[in-house]
Amino acid sequence: MKRVTIISCLILMTALITSCEQETLDPAENAELNSKTEIQSSKLDAISGETISDYDNDGCLNVDDAHPRSNMSETIWFDDYTDTGVENSFVNCGSTMADLVDDLIREMNEEYGCYMKVKSNLSEKTRIRDVNWEVIHRKFVRRIARLTYYWRKDKSITRGERSQLYRAAKESNVPYCYYD
Repeated sequence: MKRVTIISCLILMTALITSCEQETLDPAENAELNSKTEIQSSKLDAISGETISDYDNDGCLNVDDAHPRSNMSETIWFDDYTDTGVENSFVNCGSTMADLVDDLIREMNEEYGCYMKVKSNLSEKTRIRDVNWEVIHRKFVRRIARLTYYWRKDKSITRGERSQLYRAAKESNVPYCYYD
């Protein structure tokens, strides 16, 4: 009897954890979760003696947070000039949509090879910009389409918002380089 109860409890806990990881949090739930996390954090501090914190107050402790300093902007931006107009929300504990887009932009910028462009001469910059930029930009647009497909499938965004994100990705200047 005890064995059956323990197994059923484990199955129930696994289902609850899985469903919690897939939920999208709204600001009210996020505030409630933050207060609960602070209480849990203080309990953990008393037990372990270590300081456990949540830098961005997103309800996910830094040790478990994929983005400890989340992008909490109101809307999703692709570069300094392209505001998608789509509301930025949480897609899982510790990650906003903007965080995932920022990760993708960072990946595309690294692939673009900004550090190589700075050291090259003007003709190479032009050649790299013409060929490599177009290839990586198309790759970025495809990856945004894939990312928004899953957000749409999870009902995190509407069909219209998915179209807005795709259009904004096509019009954006990703990849881009920052020069010091």
